[in-house]
Amino acid sequence: MPRYAFTQIDVFTRTPLTGNALAVFPDAVGLSTETMQALAREKNLSETTFVTPSTAATKRVRFFTPAAEIPLAGHPTVGTWWTLAELGQVKLPQDGEVRVTQETGAGVLPVDITVRGGKPVRVVMTQAQPQFGNVVSARSRLGKALGGGASTIPKRPESQIVSTGLPQLMVPIKDLATLKQLPSGGAGAALAKLLRELGTDCAMLFTLEAETPEADVHCRMFAPGLGVTEDPATGSAAGALGCYLVVHNLIRPHNGVAKIVIEQGIEIARPSLIHVEVVVGNGGEINEVRVGGEAVTVISGEVRL
Repeated sequence: MPRYAFTQIDVFTRTPLTGNALAVFPDAVGLSTETMQALAREKNLSETTFVTPSTAATKRVRFFTPAAEIPLAGHPTVGTWWTLAELGQVKLPQDGEVRVTQETGAGVLPVDITVRGGKPVRVVMTQAQPQFGNVVSARSRLGKALGGGASTIPKRPESQIVSTGLPQLMVPIKDLATLKQLPSGGAGAALAKLLRELGTDCAMLFTLEAETPEADVHCRMFAPGLGVTEDPATGSAAGALGCYLVVHNLIRPHNGVAKIVIEQGIEIARPSLIHVEVVVGNGGEINEVRVGGEAVTVISGEVRL
């Protein structure tokens, strides 16, 4: 009977049972794609990752929601490499930083692990260069699909598809109170249908009003078409949102870097903090997108197949 070890880890937090939970299979050699999907469905978390050897990078990492494989995800990247570092699968210095690379569906991307006392204290992923898609001017339809109405979304800036590895819809909400009142998953199937028409499965809702003093932005992310009613912390969307905020002049860089702290997951009792850095050139072009945070291991076990 084959046995596969896994770790469950809470990401973008240092407090167990908060943040965004992730299951990591650190040695997934021998698992078929169909079995990986079945295990992700069994775990029923926002994502489950499967790690295998790579000839192009330090490791290959595959990302699965309960419903589908996706090319890249943020909190699973942070949690996967935190887990690999804790398990000794990454050679760590006593103090300092080590860079690894991951082969993903979005290409080979670097990940930096900060170490103190031989243990990881922060993992930061570099995401793909941003790609800006179509804007969405149908405020009434989108507002209703989110479980609100036409007044839920302000006229400016317009909602827009942005990708730093995974296309996602950035949606400004008029104020914090309105954002908090929206039902998890919006209008469910109606939102999933609209998002697919727009070329995505994910809606990242935000306001520049925040609840915690360290945060700059309050977010909620709905992806009902992927089986994720509401995600506690979405690293891939956080990077895309950082780019959106910079391009629309909602947050300005200082000394060439826009540093943004995002709070997410509060409405579903999984508070998270995500750190985003957008490096901007002299001409206003975005040169680099980095997303990182902390994590804490909560469960270790094995699956018998």
